[in-house]
Amino acid sequence: MRVIAHLLVVNTIVLLAATANAAEPAARISPGQVDQLIVNSLSDTDAQAVVGDEQFLRRLSLDLIGRQPTPAESTRFAADENPDRRAAAIDQLLDSEEFGTHWAHYWRDTISARVPPPELTFLNYDLFQQWLAAELNANHSWAEITRAILTGTGPIKQNPAATFVGYHQGNAVKLGAETARVFLGLQLQCAECHDHPFDDWQREEFHQMAAFFARAAGKLGKVQDGTGTIVSDRGKGEYRMPNALDVKKPGSAMRPTLMTGEGLPLGKPDMARRQRLANLITLPDNPWFARAYVNRIWAKLMGRGFYEPVDDMGPYKDHLLPEVHEALTSHFLATGYDIKDLFRIILVTDAYQRRLPNAQSDDNLLAAGTTAERLRGDVIYDALFMATGLPNVKGEQAPATKAFRFPPPPKSTRELVVEAFAADPSLPEEEQPRTMGQAMFLMNNTQLQAQINAAPESGTQLSRLLITYPKNQAAIEQLFLQVLARQPTERETTIATKHIQKVGNRNAAFEDLLWGLVNTVEFTTR
Repeated sequence: MRVIAHLLVVNTIVLLAATANAAEPAARISPGQVDQLIVNSLSDTDAQAVVGDEQFLRRLSLDLIGRQPTPAESTRFAADENPDRRAAAIDQLLDSEEFGTHWAHYWRDTISARVPPPELTFLNYDLFQQWLAAELNANHSWAEITRAILTGTGPIKQNPAATFVGYHQGNAVKLGAETARVFLGLQLQCAECHDHPFDDWQREEFHQMAAFFARAAGKLGKVQDGTGTIVSDRGKGEYRMPNALDVKKPGSAMRPTLMTGEGLPLGKPDMARRQRLANLITLPDNPWFARAYVNRIWAKLMGRGFYEPVDDMGPYKDHLLPEVHEALTSHFLATGYDIKDLFRIILVTDAYQRRLPNAQSDDNLLAAGTTAERLRGDVIYDALFMATGLPNVKGEQAPATKAFRFPPPPKSTRELVVEAFAADPSLPEEEQPRTMGQAMFLMNNTQLQAQINAAPESGTQLSRLLITYPKNQAAIEQLFLQVLARQPTERETTIATKHIQKVGNRNAAFEDLLWGLVNTVEFTTR
């Protein structure tokens, strides 16, 4: 069985290498070709129609910049008569600084979700996110970014790319597992103690991967938020796989080797090891690197990946639309791992722009287009800010006491929302947490409630809206644009109008409407 699996891997390497070395036009693919591949891969599927402009702009804005469009942006897009306005909107948002910030937060969550918190230190990823946002906005290739993350060294205050190695404190076992999971889409850690029970990875392969980090040291600084961490070379030592019968007894030294069989000799310094690993991972003929990135981006834009979960592309896992996956991977390779180009190809497709299928749709219909997804915490905060003007207030630092010597850093409003709606981007949508605390936050949070105040003296966004729009229908329409980035339906307008008449108090009625819209499933769903 193992021979067969390795033949599959070798064949994949050969296929991708041949594609990468072919003339660019042969390797690239158009959005129309992606749609045709989907149609060819599915049988008896009557695909959904493409969404209207309002739904498209909200979906696109949430996906690219992490917030719904403003009322002005929605109105301007609706009035645009350019037949290519959707493609133009995609380009505009890809060029926005908000693109880098939003997607840097995605990768921040992807990495931090599996980092064990060290004792008495509260890890802060802000510097890493700022660095990564700048890299993404400059459209540096995914290979460049990955190499910087895997080879980062020195103080993370000066080199935030070193955060990945530093916050794992140079732990070879954790770094080997997370490098495979995040950058190769493989659950290699399942082979740490024994040969993988479901895939073909052997125990030696896991520990050979870990050996690339044998001399990496990550020392947490005295700064309590982790930003004083320094990554350095231990100076000596080799990685030894624990004895299979006695995990406390080390076996022989492991030569740093990737699962493809390539590596380097023992005795090399830390940087030589990590540079070699980074280069091997990002080579065009690596069978996992480009495929893993394409899988993640497709999953976030379409609602589910070619593989689910996105970090488990083992040889025996179910593979949705494999022809589409391989074609997009070949395209990604041909462009030199161009991140924005990959986004653009997917976003222009009819598949991305189709209406959401209903819950009873068959598997083919679900695969032919995008599906609904719960918004992450950072996106929900921005949505609340857009809808209500919710300010980002920083809490006060709790004093150290004899009983509580190391109080955590104070949290801002944004951090509280992110914490309440925390999500691991690598988990499938059905495994994302849905808690009573999330519902109660939107219904009862004191700071949010203060923004749902229509009294003129409150100075809230809602109070200003009602002053600006004295006619109820205009105010209803503006409120829907503000909260849900769309016009209300005729039925919604009728219900809202009747509620205002029933309450008899305009301010109180609009407070009810705002509270109700914020607590809809639509508000927290992409």
